Amino acid sequence: MAETKITFIRDLDNMNDDYTVKVSIIRLWKSLSDGNPTIVRSIEMILMDEMSTKIRASVYPRDFQRFESKLKEDQAVYIRSPTIAPNKYTFKISDVTSKLNFHRRTTVNECLHFQSKTKYGFSFVSFETIISATATSNESIDIIGEVVSLGKLDSRDVSKSLHRLPLQIRNLEGLQVNVTLFGDIAYQLISYLEAHKEVGRVIVLLQFARINVYNATPSVNSYFEHTRMFINANLPEIVTFTDSLVGLRGLQNPSASLTVESSKSYSEFDDFLNNYKVKNVVDLIEPQEVGQYIIVGTIYAIRQDIDWYYDACTNCGKKVQTEDLFSGADSGHASVVLKCNGDNCKNKTISSVPRYKIPIRVQDDSGTITLTLFDRDAYRIVKKRARDLIDKIKKAGDNPRLYPYDLKCLEHKNMAFKIDVNSFNVSNNYNRFGILGYTVDSNVIDALEKKLAVEAGSPANADDTEIASHEVSQETKSLKDAISQTGDNLTPTLPDKFEATSPFKYNSPTTVKKRNVGDTIDVDDYDNVTSSTKVPQLNSKVDGNTGLLIPKLEK
Repeated sequence: MAETKITFIRDLDNMNDDYTVKVSIIRLWKSLSDGNPTIVRSIEMILMDEMSTKIRASVYPRDFQRFESKLKEDQAVYIRSPTIAPNKYTFKISDVTSKLNFHRRTTVNECLHFQSKTKYGFSFVSFETIISATATSNESIDIIGEVVSLGKLDSRDVSKSLHRLPLQIRNLEGLQVNVTLFGDIAYQLISYLEAHKEVGRVIVLLQFARINVYNATPSVNSYFEHTRMFINANLPEIVTFTDSLVGLRGLQNPSASLTVESSKSYSEFDDFLNNYKVKNVVDLIEPQEVGQYIIVGTIYAIRQDIDWYYDACTNCGKKVQTEDLFSGADSGHASVVLKCNGDNCKNKTISSVPRYKIPIRVQDDSGTITLTLFDRDAYRIVKKRARDLIDKIKKAGDNPRLYPYDLKCLEHKNMAFKIDVNSFNVSNNYNRFGILGYTVDSNVIDALEKKLAVEAGSPANADDTEIASHEVSQETKSLKDAISQTGDNLTPTLPDKFEATSPFKYNSPTTVKKRNVGDTIDVDDYDNVTSSTKVPQLNSKVDGNTGLLIPKLEK
């Protein structure tokens, strides 16, 4: 390519269409459609220039044929005349607020002379920063450490991208951080250990990872396809770390005890049958003991007196509040700003994204109880994001707080739920519980029902013991992030207070009351529930269908 003027990423100007950037493609992946994983939605890249500044870039289906063969990970290229667009991704890989989109006038040519201080522009975060949780979860981090322990691969979810492998890594100062690898990144480490059975130290470097805080404990997670992992690679950063480690600790090598056996997956059947007590619903209406339990039941209905989603802070996942900010004491003009009370969100710009928190009524032979289905679990069943349903409702001209018809797919599902009974539930006789995981595998459900019958003193094959067999494909999800958005300081609603004596109390579908859109339920403390006397009705306009029908109690 002839000499041309190069524009650095920091100098990109929306007023200029004809410019050239000289960059290395340090990450490249295909973004798949949420509804159909066989459809490629876009080709995504993270680009870095010679000043080590990074920026996101995208190629959309109309231009796949023109560019796909020219784009390779770790290749340097000249890109001329991409268009500049705002970077609206919540997960930030740099502080650059723009992204690049390829189009028909964009050209890509190989660059043979690319020079930067580092090949990948790592920006490492200290273990102290992670442990103190001073970094936000919507900003990518780079981290390096020695693997000192390895857990079991959790492969219960039907989606490989949600299979996860827990491990611990240690820095040169001896501090340890919990790490969870998801999907292909998890299998990358397992494959490496299988191919290097006599490996000495295992040093991993994660780029574009994410901090997650669960039960006030921070950890590091890989983040979908964004994250890249290097294992004992011949990189200056890994070589320097290894040399320093040997100088500090000599030949002592905790990684030598890591084996492929320790990373084999455990079965969902064993997890649900052997690791938790199975309870009847009636046993939990007045919770007596803190712990995690399994219940088997059918989703009977969805409570419509509680919102089906909340606006989550993109930094910490907690529910955001809205405030009116007046421009002057006498102006009368106000703008709405978002506020988050999270410890790490003070003095930061707050943005939000809608997430599911669906209050479902689950029933077994002994009674009915309310469980909360959070974002990831709900998505696995509904197959649509909360914001997609909200957009659909708004397009139909309705209030987004109305229950969408799409949620009707939850009804009548027979499932086994893993639930968490915490100290607040016990001390306050509060019988609404968060869901830690679930399965619809009929084999697991049948075995759990038989186990419950035996423990109750009834033979598993007794005539009065009905065990339903449903032809449903296995679909499970173990939830960690959603429960971190709930606290122990829950204030129960009035109906929940009386569920111990009236477990079959439902809202009347004929009761239609006005509801203020601002009346929302705080996923953290539910403080607004007691003051919310309005009942949002199911949205019946979407798809031209009627809303959820609330069954009447037989007398």
